Amino acid sequence: MRLVLALSVLAGCGGEGLWEVETYGEPYIEDAIPASAFEDGCSVRFSGFTVALAEASLVDGDGTVVGGLDGPLSVDVHGAGPHAVGTFAVPAGHYDHARFVVAPGTDGTSIHAVGALTCDGVEKSFDWRFATSTVYDCEPEDLTVPVGGVDRTQLTIHGDHLFYDGLENPDALVRGRALFDADGDDDGAITLEELSAVPVAPLGYQVGRYAEVVDLAGFVEHLTGTVGHVDGEGHCTVSTRGSE
Repeated sequence: MRLVLALSVLAGCGGEGLWEVETYGEPYIEDAIPASAFEDGCSVRFSGFTVALAEASLVDGDGTVVGGLDGPLSVDVHGAGPHAVGTFAVPAGHYDHARFVVAPGTDGTSIHAVGALTCDGVEKSFDWRFATSTVYDCEPEDLTVPVGGVDRTQLTIHGDHLFYDGLENPDALVRGRALFDADGDDDGAITLEELSAVPVAPLGYQVGRYAEVVDLAGFVEHLTGTVGHVDGEGHCTVSTRGSE
């Protein structure tokens, strides 16, 4: 891990402050996604949700990275959070752009989700590793680093997004039944290999412009690129590069 420090300060500002970065899995990852959140009455309890951060950068108005983490750093956001990513010296001033990159770490995994999906009182486990690379260019609200002071940005991770039934639909619903039923050998474990055998078209899952996504494994993999927001529900522009 190393700090990326700018060689110049923001125009009109002098001195430095500190930018604190944290990440947080919210109650849905720390505790459970309740049946009330699912359209089909299923529920999920995670036992692990590790996110590999390759970058967490503060960007000034000229597009210059002025400070941050130049990874890698893996954080299990299932544990009680928020979780500290780091504190970085940056030029004092107002910022409206923070960049986060979730990408494979030293073990080749960017997101590792472990837990159990319960439908109709029956529990089935899952242990899914993804190697997707996702860039989140985020717009923190009112991020102002004072001279000699501190301000904070949080990368918030939304575990329920892995169970959406649409890739682009803003009204996508959280569903679990199709994934639950994908356990083809009925051994109580839902694997990515089993998900890859289930086509999404008959399920009514919406792929939007991503016509190359044809099965449930690819669908969930794509959704890993949507789990990040800034400061709770703040907006991030997302670019993804799929599995590596």
